Order: sequence, then structure tokens, then C-alpha cells
Amino acid sequence: MIDKVKTGDASGRGKVEGFKVPFPGRMYSYTEEEIKTVVDVMRNADGLTQGPYMKQFEEDFREYAGANYAFAVDNATNALRLAAILCRLKAGDEVIIPAYTFCATAIPFGMTGAKIVWADIDEQTRVVDPNDIERKITDKTKAIVVVHLLGMPVDMEAVMAIAEKHDLRVVEDCAQVPGASINGKKVGTFGDFGCFSFHAAKQMTTLGEGGMLIVKSEEDAKLVPGLRHNGCCQFEGERERYWIPAMSNVDIDIDGVWPNNFCIGEAQCALGSMLLKRLDKINDTLIAQAAKLKGDLSDVPELSFHKIPNGYRNVYHQFVMHFDGSALGKTRDDLMDILVNKYKIRAIVQYYPLYRYPLFQKLGAGEHDCPVLEKWWDNSFSFPWWCGMPDETLDYLVSSTKNAIAELKGVQSCSTEI
Repeated sequence: MIDKVKTGDASGRGKVEGFKVPFPGRMYSYTEEEIKTVVDVMRNADGLTQGPYMKQFEEDFREYAGANYAFAVDNATNALRLAAILCRLKAGDEVIIPAYTFCATAIPFGMTGAKIVWADIDEQTRVVDPNDIERKITDKTKAIVVVHLLGMPVDMEAVMAIAEKHDLRVVEDCAQVPGASINGKKVGTFGDFGCFSFHAAKQMTTLGEGGMLIVKSEEDAKLVPGLRHNGCCQFEGERERYWIPAMSNVDIDIDGVWPNNFCIGEAQCALGSMLLKRLDKINDTLIAQAAKLKGDLSDVPELSFHKIPNGYRNVYHQFVMHFDGSALGKTRDDLMDILVNKYKIRAIVQYYPLYRYPLFQKLGAGEHDCPVLEKWWDNSFSFPWWCGMPDETLDYLVSSTKNAIAELKGVQSCSTEI
């Protein structure tokens, strides 16, 4: 059985060897032009951080997203951490966060000392439910975090109406949705802050890590550079000698808050500007792949997919589905056993509900009231996924899945090839 986890493999995905359809660690390969761009920066840049490439990337991303301000950072977790700091959260406050997401969404907000209140998912879209967010607001709530998960945008019109009604800050976790939109408006620009990831598995990847923080207000934007770069700033006024009293000043931006170093390298930023040029094409490819799979599996009643509202651009960061084998007395795990071990498809399970993890339980965030997520999650799973999957691979996923379900029903399956 292909069920042994590699030593030190925190992903838990198991061994790579032996799969006909793997689950790769990154979404796509770089072009020769993109590689050349990085090499050119390595050879010729005057400095390798906090320079013109960063400023250009920020401007390119700001323009692409239609944002007011954009700040490049080393990863999305630290974009979220900056957003948490700018929300001025403290012990005794409450922040509402989706229970279904990657752990990095919640950790920066937990670090503030605020209490995490878990929000449930919507039955149809399977991202956070605005109605459940409003149900959990108290007089201690100070912020709402929404996650446009797995490529699917959240209903931001409803969320922003709730936030305005209760005078709350809104943080959008956009790690998995660069280029997604609602009625033509890019996600990340609805709330006070939008946080993007350029990790290796994302639609944009700046050499494995990277991120961007979108900021709506000028007041918040003025605070980001110092918080991002150790409180470094210019000395005020004219200086007779540029080295007196020192090359740069170090000051505080928010009372009681220590700054940090969340800077990103120049080569990563140059690559990011290049990748923005083909981001829409990457997303279009993922959308087309998903449409083919959903169409070919539409005659399998045991499988269901999230519903996409009109006007929403879901960019399919991953391809997730739900298996209902209750009529057969079977579960997702029974189906995955066949897919993994017989057909050698490296299917995976995405994101344990955060309140089930020891980290959050030990830090006082184990309490939850998320019945929709509890009902749905335990029978959800994901196909292997990357940009540019060949049609024959997609066909193999479909035929193997149909055969596996037929086997669970006790029906003889036809052969599959790849």
C-alpha cells in the first residue's frame, strides 16, 4: 500500500514513488524568460532587497488588483500578521475566522492575544458563511477574517455590509485566489486588507515564498514600511552630513508594537512582476481543467462540487469534491483507498478543521460551533492538481474514480489506462 509517510514529511502526503498521477509541490514550471529575469537581477542588481524591483512589483500588483496600496513581503503569513497588527487587536478582543482554512490564516491573529471565534462554511459555496459570521458577533468582536479558499471567492457584499453595520475591520486572506474576482472587482480590494501568497503551490510563486499586503486606507499604509522593516526610517529634517547621527533612524509606528523584518528579495520581486503577465492565462487553464473534470463527472451522483454564484471568478487553486457514499455504507476513505492503492492516484485531504488541531486546542481555541463543516469535511478530498494537466491525465482521473465507485457498489469496472 502507498500509505507510508516520508520521514520528516509534515504534509503527510506519503511517498512520492509509485504514483501514476502525483501531486506535485508546485503549480507550474518557470519559463526561460522568467529564469533569465532572476539571473539578471542576481548579476546586476545594486542591492538584493528593498530596491527598485520591489517598488516596481508593488506598483504592478497594485495596478493589476485595482488596489489603493500594495506592499511586498516575504510570505502571506506575515502579510496576515501585519494586518492583525494594524487591526489593533489585543487580549480581550474577539476575531471571527473561518474554521476551514490553512492554519496560517489564524495563527497571526491568535498571536495578538485576541480570542478566535470559528465561523462555519456555506453549504453551497463551501467557503465562510456570512450569516454565521454575523451570528457570532459580540460586543467584543473587533475584526472579521474571510478566506477565499481553494480559488473560490467569499460573498464580500454580504461581509462588508455586516462589517459596516457593526463597525468591524475586514481582512481578506487571498493566498489561494490571485486573479479571482466578483463582478469584475478583484478579491483583496473589498476589505481593509488583502493578503496574498506566492508560495510554491500557488498560481504565482516567487521562488518558493513571497507575499503581498493590499491596504485600503492611507492611514494604515503609512505604517507598513516601518513595521515591515525593523522600524527603519529616515531622520527628519535636513542633515549637514549624511552619516550624522547615523545612516538611518529606528522608530516606533504603533505604540507598544515591536516592528519586525518581513522583507522580500529583489530577485523574487522581479520574478513576481514577470508572473503577473501570465497569471490570467494560468487561471484560465485551471478553470478549463476544472470544467472538464466537473463535466465528465456530472453523471456520478455520489460526487458533488461547490456552487459558483453568477459573476464569481473561481480560479481553482485546488480541485476539491465531496463523496456521499452513505447509500453504499462507504466513506471517502474507502474511495481513496482504491484511488491511491489500485489506481495510484495521489489524492489528498485538504485542511483539517482548525479547531481539531492540537495547536489551537492547547492555546484555548478548541471550542467550535460549525455543524455544516462537521457534516461536509469528513467526506471531502482533492484530486492531484497542477496547471497544464494533460487531457489523458484528466481522463484517467475520471475513469479511475468512476471505476472505484463502481467497485464500492459491487459492480465490475472497466479498465483504465494512462
